[in-house]
Amino acid sequence: MLLQEDVRLRHMWKRAVIEQLLKGQDGMIRTVVLRTPEGNKINHPIELVIPLEVEQGGEDVEELLSS
Repeated sequence: MLLQEDVRLRHMWKRAVIEQLLKGQDGMIRTVVLRTPEGNKINHPIELVIPLEVEQGGEDVEELLSS
């Protein structure tokens, strides 16, 4: 996941792994606990967590799956 930061350009946003989803009083997921590459755990609003864009390969992926 990428952590949206208004003070940095998108290609400089930090990456993190979601450790836990936290629901609000309405039962909707509002916050996530993230683990940064440094090992820090932070609470972050779900609205500011951006899925990491992963390019899907063509033939290379198919060759790996058939092996």
